[in-house]
Amino acid sequence: MYTPTGIRLTTNREPSLSMRFHCVGIGGAGMSALARWLRHKGAAVSGSDLVESPTLHALRAIGVDAYAAHDAHRMGQPDWVVVSDAIHPDNPEVIEAIRREIPIWRRSQLMGWLLRDHKVIAIAGTHGKSTTTAMTATILEAAGHDPLVLIGADVPLPEPWEGNLRLGKGEWAVVEACEAYDSFLDIQPQIALITNIEPDHLDYHGAFERLLKSFVNFAKHVPREGYLIACGDSPGVREMLKMLHGIGGHERPPILYGLASHNDLRAEITERTPTHTAFRVYNSHWLSDAEPTLRIPYLSEQNVQNALGAICIALLLGIPTEVIAGALANFRGVKRRQEIVGEAMSITVVDDYAHHPTEIRAALSALRQRFPNRRLVVVYQPHLYSRTRDQLHGLIDSLGAADFVVVTDIYPAREQPIPGVSAALIADGLLERDSPPTLYVPVKEQIPSRLIPHLQPNDVVVVMGAGDIEKVAPMLLRRLEARGQARRLTVAVLMGGDSPERDVSLLSGLRVMQVLDPEKYHVVAVDPALMTGKEGYWGLQELLTRERPDVAFIVLHGRHGEDGSVQGLLELLGIPYTGSGVLPSALAMNKYIAKMVFHEVGLTTPPALLLSDADDESLERVRRRLRLPIIVKPNQGGSTLGATRVFEWDALPRALRKAFAYDQNALVEELIEGVEVSVPVLGRREPYVLPPVEIAPKSGYYDFHAKYAPGETEEIVPARLPAEVLHLLQQTAITAHLALGCRGMSRVDMIVRETTPYVLEVNTIPGLTPTSLLPRSAEAAGIAFGELVERILCDALEEV
Repeated sequence: MYTPTGIRLTTNREPSLSMRFHCVGIGGAGMSALARWLRHKGAAVSGSDLVESPTLHALRAIGVDAYAAHDAHRMGQPDWVVVSDAIHPDNPEVIEAIRREIPIWRRSQLMGWLLRDHKVIAIAGTHGKSTTTAMTATILEAAGHDPLVLIGADVPLPEPWEGNLRLGKGEWAVVEACEAYDSFLDIQPQIALITNIEPDHLDYHGAFERLLKSFVNFAKHVPREGYLIACGDSPGVREMLKMLHGIGGHERPPILYGLASHNDLRAEITERTPTHTAFRVYNSHWLSDAEPTLRIPYLSEQNVQNALGAICIALLLGIPTEVIAGALANFRGVKRRQEIVGEAMSITVVDDYAHHPTEIRAALSALRQRFPNRRLVVVYQPHLYSRTRDQLHGLIDSLGAADFVVVTDIYPAREQPIPGVSAALIADGLLERDSPPTLYVPVKEQIPSRLIPHLQPNDVVVVMGAGDIEKVAPMLLRRLEARGQARRLTVAVLMGGDSPERDVSLLSGLRVMQVLDPEKYHVVAVDPALMTGKEGYWGLQELLTRERPDVAFIVLHGRHGEDGSVQGLLELLGIPYTGSGVLPSALAMNKYIAKMVFHEVGLTTPPALLLSDADDESLERVRRRLRLPIIVKPNQGGSTLGATRVFEWDALPRALRKAFAYDQNALVEELIEGVEVSVPVLGRREPYVLPPVEIAPKSGYYDFHAKYAPGETEEIVPARLPAEVLHLLQQTAITAHLALGCRGMSRVDMIVRETTPYVLEVNTIPGLTPTSLLPRSAEAAGIAFGELVERILCDALEEV
């Protein structure tokens, strides 16, 4: 006997509670519940998981030696090892257990062994297992049976509930029994209920017929005096019952429930509202003659079927109808089933576990009932490559019932990628249709920023899937709250960095932090040049591992800050940021490429060459193509660092050596004599141009010292130029800004010769020091520095 991954299992032996159990994969929902149950029974328990998690922390609090990662040296001396079905034979703890000849069980074997002293109600099926199990447990609890409950989802109730485990002391145990890997065959139920059967888990079963045979074997585990209950509405259930009948059936005929007339226990829905569903229950001769009307605070026909299954079990146990009705009317549900996460900006965010086409249809039907006349926006994460392959057309059809769909990458769980299988196939299938509009966003952290521009007031956004897509719901809600500024926002001011302009960036960043309103913003300084934080700064580690800030205010200049690098990092992390995106930043930083873009839109720039060497051939090219005077500067750099004006050809080699010290490429450009001006631009969708600034350095050359030393340069706003030239400069700045795709803010540097503006470059993250040109221009336009910073920040939040 082996696990699905090929680990040889122990048979014909049993442990005792005096032994020490070691659980490999203890962080999973099923295994952690069994670890808690073992501790409750007084057993010594240890266990490992791949990564640290809140679950491990909670287990340590009750005396479980839980740790990460898997480590044979830390497992100590267990008497019995239990593995989850996701654990592979090459796990170091499995290898060590085999070496020591320690008995190994899979998780379902342990569960079956722990259930040996209980009368077991096992609930299986493709859909609705968790909800039906929780409903059954709720009724038994209300009737005073104090059941033990093991379920595949957390139940939001106080003790004796512990998430997905209820440590009751009664004789009955209600357990969710899963068909994946035939794990439900380790359970010996007194009552077995099957909610429905559809093709699923075919990565293990291979074909639907084999899956049906597995359910037949499960049904055969019910003893002669026990009961088999099944939903007669399910074609798969009816086919399975034919197979069971063909091999002799069960001592008692199965009890069927559902909405169709052929069932023994059936329901007729009498009322559907946004808050509840009411239905009348009709019994055949084997139950009482009462035909009560019940109400559940859940929607969709599937949940009525789930309730009927729980009612059937309760009636078999002799629980009065009024107790059943009261328990179901107050049913609290389970986590991730149409669970409302929150609301912001008149948009409701819902989390749902649906991942199979049938479940998706049922969830959308219920949400239509709950939120009539509202757009349903589905954010769907496929679960398993094999399931995506096998159910592709069904997924496309079911998601087609939404009003807008976002598809993200497949959650692989235990699987490796399958060639030719991708979540993009679902998106492509939807895009082949006229509706719904669909986005494909492979990285889930980027979903909020990609989705929010498409949202409308009164939308209902449901994040849907069985993987880790629920993490997107709070991320999305935080973004919506940030956009509406419904709470104090965390702003990460990115400053410093590793470029030669580090000192300028630090000055700009500190000035920004000083003016951000502490009542509205919690401000964190982040220096990406630091791997770990120090002295009041976060480093990269903190940015990656701590709770994500609501927005990043970038005040990094030069390499890695202004060239698209940090912008790409922030996009991968899903953090909105000020300023231009990855491509515009990269284009603007590359002066030579930017000049090509300017030429394409009809702007004038000085003649230039790009050099990567200072050899004789390169020097000769410059002499042939350009006229003195020229200026040599790093192709990707700022603050005039590494720039040299050349008036004699003999000075060119030295100027190139200086430029190459800052960048591998040098831009050699004809030096245009004229009035030097800088024109800032603000805004995203409708850019707003500020007054042009005339730059008049006392030395005659606007170098690094003249830029940042107070009093060394006279900045005149507006520039002393005719009105028509000023207007032309502003139009030129807007054209350059839009040509590169800039957003948020930029500063376009130009030289005016006679009446012609020559575009030199565009700075996507202008300096914000006391001598910087953007703040000076804004001040002349009546915008104080604090208001300027607020505008830039709010502009970024508009994109959230």
